[in-house]
Amino acid sequence: MEKNGAIVYSKKMAGSLMTAKVPLSDPESSITTLENYLLENVKKLDSIDYVYVVNKQGKLLGVMSIKEIFRQPKSKKVGEVMIKDLVVVHPHTDKERVAFLSLRHNIKSVPVVDPSGKFLGAVLSDVILDTLYREAQEDILHLAGVGHHKLNIDDVTSMSLFLSLKHRLPWLLIGLFGGILAAKIIGFFENTLSENIILASFIPLIVYMASAVGTQIGFFVVRDLAINSKIKFFLYFFRQLLVVVTMGLVISFLVLLISWVFYNNLFIGFVLALAMLLAILSSVITGLFIPYAFSKLNSDPANASGPVATIIQDILSVTIYLLVAEWLL
Repeated sequence: MEKNGAIVYSKKMAGSLMTAKVPLSDPESSITTLENYLLENVKKLDSIDYVYVVNKQGKLLGVMSIKEIFRQPKSKKVGEVMIKDLVVVHPHTDKERVAFLSLRHNIKSVPVVDPSGKFLGAVLSDVILDTLYREAQEDILHLAGVGHHKLNIDDVTSMSLFLSLKHRLPWLLIGLFGGILAAKIIGFFENTLSENIILASFIPLIVYMASAVGTQIGFFVVRDLAINSKIKFFLYFFRQLLVVVTMGLVISFLVLLISWVFYNNLFIGFVLALAMLLAILSSVITGLFIPYAFSKLNSDPANASGPVATIIQDILSVTIYLLVAEWLL
């Protein structure tokens, strides 16, 4: 952005953090000349950690630390002993990136150049340390659940009773009608249940396990969104899916084993295990996608996703269970 002909950078960019009051040298200057320059101008400079070597066009060619300058023979030219392998940033580089490069390459300050390589200034060590301190403090607060987030989160302690009911009750009413729908779905499979009455006794187990996994995922999503609203969704989704698939396989195998031992019916056990696995896998939809969708709609996922996700998961679990039973039996 330009203001009165001058470029104005964001406070988070290197361009707003850099200073041009750093030592500069021509590559043809001798070490003696450079030492005299430093002694004469030390009070005018913001830092003397490094001397930046530039040509007549202002392009950055190399850098020398003060320690190295006083180790070199006085007659040598700066261009002969300067470090040419440079770590640089551009004016629009984020300050966190600047701090990261400083730590990674163990340098006290980071030079800033334009796209053509012209030297503009340097981000000094005190700015880098301040950035690291502030970012570390922010990360610690976020891990503790403290900080400013973009999520529209209800403050229960200050919210009125009417507003709390307004935000919560409608979603519970949706759950109520969803429960009635689930009962109707069970009624459609009356013949299957009457012929295999043992199946009815496992409905609460199937519903509970899938709902528990979905609720567990939902808590993770709500917490992780509060800590970091810029989650890489697809990577996050596949990580959660991998965990859910593994848990589903373990739980389904245990259901198969237990039903075989207690009921001496391997086929019923297979029906239960398959239905359990599919119901648990479906919990990824309700546990992950619904809270994420509500957060993107700028609605507090704690209000809406719990009741909505629960009833959707219950309907899915019952439907999956009875469809598998009717298909195999």
